[in-house]
Amino acid sequence: MMGEIRIRIDGREVSCESGKYLIEVALENGIYIPNLCHHPDVSPATLSEGVERVFRGGEVIEGKAGHYDGCGICVVEVNGKLVKSCEYVPQGGEEVVTDSDSLREERQRKLAEILASHPHVCITCEYRHGCDRIQCSFGNPVEERCCDLFPVCELRHLAEYVGVADHTPKYVFKDLPVVEEKLYRWNWNYCVNCTRCVRACQEIREAGALSFTVIDGGVLVGRTAESDTLSGCRFCGVCVEVCPTGTVRDLKGRQKNRWRESISAKMLAPLHEAIPLSEENVESVPEKAGVFRLFNESMEIVYIKGTENLKEELMNELGRAAFFDYVEDEMYTMKESEMIQEYLQKHGKMPPMNDEEDDLFDI
Repeated sequence: MMGEIRIRIDGREVSCESGKYLIEVALENGIYIPNLCHHPDVSPATLSEGVERVFRGGEVIEGKAGHYDGCGICVVEVNGKLVKSCEYVPQGGEEVVTDSDSLREERQRKLAEILASHPHVCITCEYRHGCDRIQCSFGNPVEERCCDLFPVCELRHLAEYVGVADHTPKYVFKDLPVVEEKLYRWNWNYCVNCTRCVRACQEIREAGALSFTVIDGGVLVGRTAESDTLSGCRFCGVCVEVCPTGTVRDLKGRQKNRWRESISAKMLAPLHEAIPLSEENVESVPEKAGVFRLFNESMEIVYIKGTENLKEELMNELGRAAFFDYVEDEMYTMKESEMIQEYLQKHGKMPPMNDEEDDLFDI
């Protein structure tokens, strides 16, 4: 039987079962640690081992069998030392720091390595909120833009939270294979090689249709044979569910099954730290257009609303929630719709207070 231990995270004492990874402990206690290769339903990326070759359609990629070091985004300080929270198991008594200048610098460095091989011009664009990704005001080529999953893209949310450093290399389109199979389309130009699909395929479905190979210190993900059928794909779709980008997509709509339904929803990076909903705090909110979110005591979103005057509207909400956050946006109606869609895709229903408003209009 596992015992209970206590640690301190950002000065706050938390208790947890021994044997859990630090990132799990933090997230369970409402403390967000930026992460990418981590997924709650699979083992840490650093524990998996690759193969000597993988396939992307007709392309054979030769490498070496070996291990993946992980994305490195989830680093924290434990007793003053940098560790990856996805693989560190607390022993009890540790002092953990999840945010500092050195941590932000390290995360931005790791993110820059990831974005060097993934389209990111939309992530850094000042007009990204409300953009339809069809026509670009700045004339960026289609292959350099993000895909249509942008509103709910995990990588996009992570990048906005961590911050894209000025030293991030410009993305150069490499025209990697786009492979259409029986049920899925793989656009390898979007792959960040986090290996989540590999681990989900192997651990959740107990298949070996996906793997990775080690090349020049990095890894490349692909099929274990020339086609879906030859690789032993069971067409369960867990790879689609766990992918943090738009690499693998359904060709025939989402195919429901028990494996896909079992996948946990990942916590997306928040816009920024929520603020206690008080008159004093709302006084500092600008009288500008934007969208705000209200949270309850458990830090669950209960309301999302766009408005032409954030300060005025939030004053009207005093007493209705515990916390709030906001984002300024002149195209607030489109931003509101985007944020509600993100919530719907994650929770399958409207935020509670938005739902109440809909019921009133239905009367």
